[in-house]
Amino acid sequence: MRTARMKLVVPMKRVGSQHPPEYTARAVGVGLAWAFTPLVGAQMFTVFLTWLIARRFKWEFSLIVSAAWTWITNVATLVPSYYLFYVTGEFLLGRDGHNTGYDQFAQQYESEAAATATSWWDSVLGFADMMTSWGQSMLVGCIPYVIFFGLVGYKLSLIFVVRHRAAKKERQAQRRKLRLDAVKQTVASTLEARGQRDYGALRNEQ
Repeated sequence: MRTARMKLVVPMKRVGSQHPPEYTARAVGVGLAWAFTPLVGAQMFTVFLTWLIARRFKWEFSLIVSAAWTWITNVATLVPSYYLFYVTGEFLLGRDGHNTGYDQFAQQYESEAAATATSWWDSVLGFADMMTSWGQSMLVGCIPYVIFFGLVGYKLSLIFVVRHRAAKKERQAQRRKLRLDAVKQTVASTLEARGQRDYGALRNEQ
């Protein structure tokens, strides 16, 4: 949990207040949308391309925050997420009665990955072969998750950023009030002590 907080939540808090809350929320939405695509390993690059295109249309977002949120899906979750996309796509395409079982899917993916792990180009060819076999189903199946998590990520992160900034502003106001009260108390104590000295000196003169 601590690692997830450091990688996902902390970057959101560090976005400067010169940017509106939507700037961070859009980043989370874009990052999650790309996270739920069968492009694990290339998602940060696709986020970068999205960022470049979005800037031309004045629809800016934090590149760092967006890239961080693509790591919701990663190498550890690759096979389960790919299988989820595959099964969903088969259902949406009306072919859910012919699904490959998870174990068979995982074994086939791992065998193809091992066979093409000798070089970067072989990995590309292996990915292309996989997309030929399951690509249509996975591309169609990821669409509901892209839309859902992109929108939910945007909404929830917008609420989070607004509340975080409000709480931060309140804490800063409280600290300023405490400092001001401390200054007032110091000034009052100084004036009281000075008044007592002046009164004492006056009594001695009398």
